[in-house]
Amino acid sequence: MTDPYFRSLPLFPTYAIGDVSIDGLVPACRVESWETFIEAMRSPDHNKAKGEIVYRGQAGSNWHLSSTLARLFDGGAVPAEHQASLLSQFRLAMRGRGLDVSNLDEQEIWAFGQHHGLRTPLIDWTKSPYVALFFAFDEPDVEGVVNPSRAVFCLNMTAIRADESLSEIIFEPTHHENARLVNQAGLFTITPSGRDNLVSAILNELTENQVIDPSDPMDVARFIAKIHIPNDHRIECLNTLRKMNIHHANLFPDPGGASKYCNDWLTRVIEEERRGELEAQILELRRPQMQAEEQKQPEAISAPPVPRVVANGEISADVITGLLQGTLGHGGEFSAELLAGWAPKIINLYERAAGTDWPERDAARANLKLEFRKFLLSNSVNKSVAETCALHLLELFEANWRKIHNRPYSLQDAEPSGEAT
Repeated sequence: MTDPYFRSLPLFPTYAIGDVSIDGLVPACRVESWETFIEAMRSPDHNKAKGEIVYRGQAGSNWHLSSTLARLFDGGAVPAEHQASLLSQFRLAMRGRGLDVSNLDEQEIWAFGQHHGLRTPLIDWTKSPYVALFFAFDEPDVEGVVNPSRAVFCLNMTAIRADESLSEIIFEPTHHENARLVNQAGLFTITPSGRDNLVSAILNELTENQVIDPSDPMDVARFIAKIHIPNDHRIECLNTLRKMNIHHANLFPDPGGASKYCNDWLTRVIEEERRGELEAQILELRRPQMQAEEQKQPEAISAPPVPRVVANGEISADVITGLLQGTLGHGGEFSAELLAGWAPKIINLYERAAGTDWPERDAARANLKLEFRKFLLSNSVNKSVAETCALHLLELFEANWRKIHNRPYSLQDAEPSGEAT
């Protein structure tokens, strides 16, 4: 099976001109996962006070930068007369329908209409790469459509505004009737009527002014670029963004956003329960085979007693590291530095995989143990040792959960053996 197209692209922060049918003329690169995208956004180039970058997330890997109005016309060029007529029609249609738009300037009307379903020459952007990541991963894939990656576009707003001919392309509405835009840290680009599309308008202007070499992708990427993100672990991505307060209820501060937020919550709960039950069933079916394999393996390295209670109510990376060293460190196969590097990943895995009441649901407990075991096996830990270590991790997290929630401890050897410091 051939690798998907985006795998042929260089890793961030190196860009290349790839398949024009997918990326157009925008230089593109890739990251290994949505987690590494978040890490990439901490790089100096994306945190310069004098070089502010704005972002746009798109679910389709091959979607070009195009406004809803431009999509009606071949080539993306919007005839000036059609654009003017549509705006005039909207002004008239808004009479007696809430906001009085008669005194707003043209761009403010387009911005207001954009968030109420009007086809406009505007394209939404955000100052937050994490909000862009949310919009890239928000919707599930269309059934039957192959979509190996999702994308975030990056536009250097400061550099674009520095060019006099392009300065009016970027527009930040000031009207107070757009709460969604405020919560999304949003702004717009507007393609001049008659121009092919936003990308060609930018590149042609910069080329004519000899600001860029259009054949040099790294030169062009200083102004506009595209990052492909593997279309994997969508729910985990959205769960992490939710912890950053990036979700429908916050980005869409209206009844529609609240409804979508609640619907998504229920969908996640049902999916977590189904996945937990399925994996528990799979684990149960595989148990005889696992036991037979373990009998063939060398005896597991014994581990010291697992600390049942964590004094400060949180399990630190140091506590996890100590447990791993007690279970895996005696043979010399895994260094202390390596195990210390695993600890935050295990904590992150726990935060992603554990539900709010996981110790009180057998399926959820089995699923979490399976996740720990899979992590250890993926890092070349012996099967029987991985099983033992996964059990110790489960016991540690459960003991801490029960302490925090003041719930009776239900595992074997229930009496605490001491506190970890």
